[in-house]
Amino acid sequence: MLKGIKVLRILSVLLVFSLCFYYFKEAKELFYFSDMVSPYFSLGFLIISALLLGVVANKLGFPALTGYLIAGMIFGPQVFDFITRNDIKTLEMINSIALSFIAISAGGELKMESLKRNAKPILLITVFQSVFLLIVFFLLFSVFFNSWFFIKGIQPGSIVFVALFLGVVSLANSPATVVAIINEYRAAGTFTDIVLGITMIKDIVVLLLFSIVFAFAKNVIVGTKLSFIFFLSIFSHILVSGFAGIIFGFLMIFFFKYVAKEIGVFVILASFISYRFAAITGLENMFMCMIAGFVVQNFSKQGSVLIDALENSHLPVYVIFFSIAGAGLDFSSLKLYWTVVLLFVSLRLFLIWGTTYLGALLSNAIEPVKKYAWTAFVTNAGLTLSFVILIENEFRDFGSILKAIVISVVAINQIIGPVLFKVGIERSGEATRLS
Repeated sequence: MLKGIKVLRILSVLLVFSLCFYYFKEAKELFYFSDMVSPYFSLGFLIISALLLGVVANKLGFPALTGYLIAGMIFGPQVFDFITRNDIKTLEMINSIALSFIAISAGGELKMESLKRNAKPILLITVFQSVFLLIVFFLLFSVFFNSWFFIKGIQPGSIVFVALFLGVVSLANSPATVVAIINEYRAAGTFTDIVLGITMIKDIVVLLLFSIVFAFAKNVIVGTKLSFIFFLSIFSHILVSGFAGIIFGFLMIFFFKYVAKEIGVFVILASFISYRFAAITGLENMFMCMIAGFVVQNFSKQGSVLIDALENSHLPVYVIFFSIAGAGLDFSSLKLYWTVVLLFVSLRLFLIWGTTYLGALLSNAIEPVKKYAWTAFVTNAGLTLSFVILIENEFRDFGSILKAIVISVVAINQIIGPVLFKVGIERSGEATRLS
């Protein structure tokens, strides 16, 4: 009986989805929208479709986030092209604001006492992942590219940096995915705290490593001079972003306490302000927002207020962010570089599992962390896509090839990562809302 009801609900949702699809298609064909209006008209349809496919995904035992991503992929440039590449560019600001919101949420979920209590597993797992992934990817792909990529016209001196960049990319996570799955399944406990701690610290490590490798590559390939001042600017950039996040966090505390009534609306406004401030100053917006959320949670009595507001407001934000992310996924290069992409994805999965288990074992972490924490680190969007755009713009001989490979890797990990983490978080015993 229950299975019959479940099937009926899925069919009902699919019927509504089909009607939306039909009338949107008719509207696109019969009515012309200006370039300014069209992306938002398409976004409205995408939000409805993503919500409906999220319900279907949930009923089938997948995270709702998987439904949002699939909606974006189906109606994005790869399939129906209802959301065009120009639309995605136009919607970039909305997507960035949504990411700011998610980053504040990520910082707000992390408590100081939890970091202190779980410092050993957090640090050991982070160190093992960072060292092993970077070294193995560098060594393997240095050899692999020498025999395979040389025929593509890449200069021999560039191969070392291509391998180093891939090593850094292999470390990157998606804090947005981690927070979205944790919120969807209302997870709480030691496992969740450790995963969040590692996710935040690894973001800082990846930012620093990329900045250093990028600087060395520019010095060797482009001829930019390196100096102590240059390296100081790399580290100070991260520090200033963190300091700005602290100030931003205390300003949020002030508004929560004395000004704001509708906390959810204020957090969305704060996300917009942080996005614009980062765009003007060149600071790291996601890191800044994480720090701001962390400050509110740990240095005021407003932490629970923030989390409640975020939990009440997160659904539309996640739908927008992940559906647009799905529309932006590009599998077109997979045919050309499928060998490299599959090697990268497979090796990365194995190394993440092995290094996480080893770090958890040596730090005497609880059993669920040893067995399932690795599932949180599979998805690697966010920073990764920003990196490859910078690389493509700066290094003409290998930038476009590296971007094509990494985007295909991100696309695959974006599909399998949320599902794996959903399984991991349920088996850890910390999910309070089971599928």
